[in-house]
Amino acid sequence: MKIRIKLSVAGELVKEADVDVADMKMEELTDEEKENAVEIIVRDWANRNLHIEWEAEPEDPS
Repeated sequence: MKIRIKLSVAGELVKEADVDVADMKMEELTDEEKENAVEIIVRDWANRNLHIEWEAEPEDPS
């Protein structure tokens, strides 16, 4: 099974990736279990590939 992941920011496609999963790992799962497994795989990909930084800046008191 191939899972195609598309990452968009503000509606603009930023990155695409394909994740291959051995069919034999999925064949005995129910449809709900497959859906959950794909969700976990996509979340794992996101955790490895996405990084968001932010910095709070104090407001100017004047």
